[in-house]
Amino acid sequence: MTGLTYENGPLKFTAQAAAPSPNPYSWTKLANVLYVDQPVGTGFSSGSKAPSNLADITDDFVHWLKAFYDHFPVLRKQNTYIMGESYAGIYIPYFAHSLLSSRSLLNLNLKAIALGDPTFGNLAAMTDVVATTYLHQQRTHLSIPAPILSAFSAADHACGFDKVLAQLSYPPKAPIAIPGNPEGLNFLPRKRQHNIPAPPLKSTQNKSKRQAACPPPASPPTTPALIAAAIHAPCALGCATYTTALAYLSAVRPCFDPYNILSTCSNNSSSSSSSSSTLDNGTTTTTTTTGPSSHYLNRADVKRAIHAPPWKTYEECNSTVFETQNAEDVVPPAYAVLPELLRKGVRVHVYSGDLDALLNHWGTELVMANMTWNNHQGLTHPPNRPFIVNGRLAGNWGYDRNLSYHRILAAGHMAPYDQPEVMYAYMRDFVLGKEGAGV
Repeated sequence: MTGLTYENGPLKFTAQAAAPSPNPYSWTKLANVLYVDQPVGTGFSSGSKAPSNLADITDDFVHWLKAFYDHFPVLRKQNTYIMGESYAGIYIPYFAHSLLSSRSLLNLNLKAIALGDPTFGNLAAMTDVVATTYLHQQRTHLSIPAPILSAFSAADHACGFDKVLAQLSYPPKAPIAIPGNPEGLNFLPRKRQHNIPAPPLKSTQNKSKRQAACPPPASPPTTPALIAAAIHAPCALGCATYTTALAYLSAVRPCFDPYNILSTCSNNSSSSSSSSSTLDNGTTTTTTTTGPSSHYLNRADVKRAIHAPPWKTYEECNSTVFETQNAEDVVPPAYAVLPELLRKGVRVHVYSGDLDALLNHWGTELVMANMTWNNHQGLTHPPNRPFIVNGRLAGNWGYDRNLSYHRILAAGHMAPYDQPEVMYAYMRDFVLGKEGAGV
């Protein structure tokens, strides 16, 4: 419902409006769009049993989709594209793989998947390794003093993160190792410690026990000394640059929003404005947000109009679903599931908003550089082609071996909310159009 009501649906909430208004950039003008609240417990979705792991969630989705096509068989012949953002970077690749494995069940013509600001790779690479680089890049927007940047740079050097990003090249010369186990997020040390099965298709169930969250410090990390202490705190397993960076920014910037670093107290109104994170680092707190869409969707007349269960209260964030996700240590799709989809001819489109501090674009680019598909590692050429929309530069992009990547300018974690016209063009030209086919 978040995508439907805030990003790319026919009606969209803007600012603090009490009701949605027509969206001139609705993706429904380009294709039939099916919005799915899942897993059970998300939004208005309900079921007899909540899933406890990714395998159950995937099975529920595939069987629900079959039931949908049984009711609307004429749609089964259409080309199918699956899209989502954030934690959908895990869901969608696994869903797509299951759909390919279940052709006898559904026989869909799956053409492509698209992942926006996705959690799809080694979380250490997507968070701690790239946090300092992102702070340097955005130092002007974030007004970060030089002594603070120096404290983070010193930690980057001590942790070996600077050497990691120095290996980011096109094409990469070799696999890029992630040093240590910052905040317990490095997948390979966890794999060895907890006997996680080898990728591609299995995930562990409730085996990875994260380090307990550090107790709140007496003072927020707002000085070089406090920053160094927080980064190297033993309870954080050392090298906690990501959590410390977000803590610093939250302390010095009123209404800081990691979903969009330029959000202010007055415009921080989308459903993503909570500081909760889908990252399993043991330090996250989850709260239920109550943006304008929640109030609207819980109106009795609206529920009747959209055939929502009258007894169910709509929530934008469900902490029970969130905690269930975090209890499982999932094999990141970039290790093998995405390469397998690409090998089978499914196009993969990835985009990142450059104002997203939750999962910044450097982490996305590092994951792709470390990913091997169709017999080669990473992109062959830098993703620096200009992405022009209506005569203005909207981002940069690259394409190689059925995979495209876009960095969207002036967009945060929810790019279609921040840049609706740009993302409409992206959907039209790349996901559905000839650009996405590599033509």
